[in-house]
Amino acid sequence: MKILIAGDGETGTHLAEMLSVEGQDVTLLGSNRDRLQELDSTSNFMTSIGCATAVDSLHECGVAGADLFVAVTPDENVNLVACELAKGCGARRCVARVDHPQYGRPDVAAILKDKGVDQTIYPERMVAETALHFIRHNWATDWFRLQNGKLLVVGVRVNGDDAFAGKTLRELASSPKFFHVAVIKRGGNAIIPRGDDRVLPGDTLYISLLPSNVGMLHDLCGRNSTKISKIMITGAGRVTENLLRLLESRGGVTVIDPDRARCREMAFKFPDAVIVNARSNDVVAMKDEGIEGCDMFLALTGSSEANIVSCMVAREHGVKKTLARIEEFQYMEEAESLAIDKIVNKKQLNTGMVMNMLLDSEMATTQCLATDKAEVTVMVAGEDSKIVSRPICELSLPQGLTIAGLVRGGEGQLVEGRTHVRPGDHVVVFFLTGSLQKVKRLFR
Repeated sequence: MKILIAGDGETGTHLAEMLSVEGQDVTLLGSNRDRLQELDSTSNFMTSIGCATAVDSLHECGVAGADLFVAVTPDENVNLVACELAKGCGARRCVARVDHPQYGRPDVAAILKDKGVDQTIYPERMVAETALHFIRHNWATDWFRLQNGKLLVVGVRVNGDDAFAGKTLRELASSPKFFHVAVIKRGGNAIIPRGDDRVLPGDTLYISLLPSNVGMLHDLCGRNSTKISKIMITGAGRVTENLLRLLESRGGVTVIDPDRARCREMAFKFPDAVIVNARSNDVVAMKDEGIEGCDMFLALTGSSEANIVSCMVAREHGVKKTLARIEEFQYMEEAESLAIDKIVNKKQLNTGMVMNMLLDSEMATTQCLATDKAEVTVMVAGEDSKIVSRPICELSLPQGLTIAGLVRGGEGQLVEGRTHVRPGDHVVVFFLTGSLQKVKRLFR
């Protein structure tokens, strides 16, 4: 697939790197000559110097033959105009990063589609939704609902005294089977495990299961789900604003931000929340606002370093659960070692959405897992596809992917070796980064 990405910032560069690993024909369009020259010499994708809203620049980098055009510059107006021009120049599908929730409304989305914008990406909303899942299910590191909740994927970090620690997956197998360990995240790596793989302390397990069995997994893991009644948030940006809109009750929420004008704006929009004008690392202000009595601390500023430090401060003052927004990948493993319960990264969420477009899945359910080394998606089994030709144990599945469950006739189920996928089944597939083509061949 030929993909053109407009925007040579961190988001566009990361997206280009991930898609090039998947063997896609990627060109990155931007205006920073020095940065693009460096990327051109060190990366496995093409670069082009130009303007996203200049037709000549778009033609020079081959927009007429592009299967996918993604505009992720910092300016949403540039992204929207660039998509309109790209579609007019012949791009088959166009996606724009936006900064406001209104673009996700069905009526506005229909207008944009007529103008050439097939889909929008609103990263701040995705981060807010991820934070909301953590507030509701804080005993898990990740919580993905697939096929309208018919199947779940739950991330669980393993401690030294857990029932999982030190055991092979074969030893953990239950009868009847009520969960499936699809991926083990170990440090910066992701593993598609087999029965003789051993679970180690510090691993994060990505487990597929039916919603009815969540209680059994919860008990097996020995996790306590903290009842959240009081939350402290640092950073009053768009992520926090989206989160406050999603919360059913904001009575126990305190937001700290150094921008006085922004605090006034947030106080006007959310009068039932406490908005405090102070630095995000102001320990005195945190104490004055009752951090010792908080159940959860969310560090949502634009600074990864500040978010890590403030989560450490929250831990020192007895906060049970912490979440940090971290955009620099080099800090993510360190943050986990500091016992930060949940990490969110906008670039990973963006990548998951674009991966879904590459797979042509009917449901927008592709998610990148926490190391950016694996994804989980839902694929529809076609009438003549390889996946339906014989039972799973006879398919000789390629390395780098595993089948973790399916939804048939509106009902979710786990799979075993003798399970035979049928045409029309919605199949949950975990695959390591770089295995995209293997997944497509399996469902072709």
